[in-house]
Amino acid sequence: MVQNNRSANNPIGRRQNFALLLLLLAMVLGGCGKGISVPSTVPVSGVVTYKGKPLQGIRVTLHAEGETAKPQFIPTGQTGPDGKFKLSTGAPGNGAPPGSYLVTFEKPEIGSPASTGFVETEIDAFGGKFSDPAQSKWTITIERGENSLQPFELN
Repeated sequence: MVQNNRSANNPIGRRQNFALLLLLLAMVLGGCGKGISVPSTVPVSGVVTYKGKPLQGIRVTLHAEGETAKPQFIPTGQTGPDGKFKLSTGAPGNGAPPGSYLVTFEKPEIGSPASTGFVETEIDAFGGKFSDPAQSKWTITIERGENSLQPFELN
C-alpha cells in the first residue's frame, strides 16, 4: 500500500502544504504592485465651509492640472466635524505631491434602494455641483514643505 505524505493528518504533509501556501503567497504578493510606488508627498491641510460654518463629511479631491493619463494616486481627504481635512495620497495623512491642482468636493451619502434601482449606492448630496474638475473654480499649487490651504467656501 502506498502512503500519501500530503494527507492532512500527516505532519510531513501539513508542512509541505504550508510551504506550498507560503510560496504561492510570496509569488502573488511579489507580483502585486510592480512598478507602483507612492509618490513623494508634502503635508496638506485645509478647511471647507458653507456660509462661514464648517462642513462635515465632505470629500476633497485634487486633480492634477494638465494630466492626460489617469494618475495612479489621487490626493483626497475627508472633513471632520470642524470642517478640517488632511490629504492622503496612497498612505493615510501623507499629503500630496507638489504641483498644480483643480479641487473638487463631494458629500457622499448612501442612496436608498428605492431611489437607486434597488441597490444601495453612494451618491453625491450636492448633485455633482462641485465634483467636475472641468467646472471647478478652485485651483491650488502645492509647494514643498507644509501646506495649509486657504478655506474653501462652498455656496
